[in-house]
Amino acid sequence: MKRVISTLVSAALLGAGVVAGAAAPASAGARCDDNPIYSIGDKKTVWRATQVHSDWARPGVTITYAKNKTGSWTATGTATVGTEAGAIFAKASASFSVSVGKTWSKSDTWTYSATVKKKSGKSRGRLMMYHEAKGFSVTKYRMVPKNTGGCKKSKVWKKSNNVAPVKKSSNLWGIQYA
Repeated sequence: MKRVISTLVSAALLGAGVVAGAAAPASAGARCDDNPIYSIGDKKTVWRATQVHSDWARPGVTITYAKNKTGSWTATGTATVGTEAGAIFAKASASFSVSVGKTWSKSDTWTYSATVKKKSGKSRGRLMMYHEAKGFSVTKYRMVPKNTGGCKKSKVWKKSNNVAPVKKSSNLWGIQYA
């Protein structure tokens, strides 16, 4: 009888050990999504000078600018280059609800007129076309396994001071002084 009870207890303990041993690796090996997650922050609208401008004029002179020219502007910042740039521009476009990208270019006949005003410390001015752009920071995250099972978001990097032109023709003319 002792032998039967001993065999039953041994079998129960061995069985429990096998079950516990088999269950441990399953909880420790949580599988997380490998796709990167991009988060856009520090959002602002900025106006960047293009290469479309008049000649310089002295204060008091009215400048009339009429030229057929191509205006263009290229994004700046470390997050706007490389293999991830497309995904970052897509995320920024969704975040701002306006399409942004690496470059903006538009050919047109630009016709504007303005008077150069007298400004302290400035001796000249010129008509300048500025293009709308969006400034932002981007943070990249990945999902990683938690010690207790499941997954958690982990920061990979953050890149600030990125500026991307809007794709539409959103321009502002003003006097640039020097």
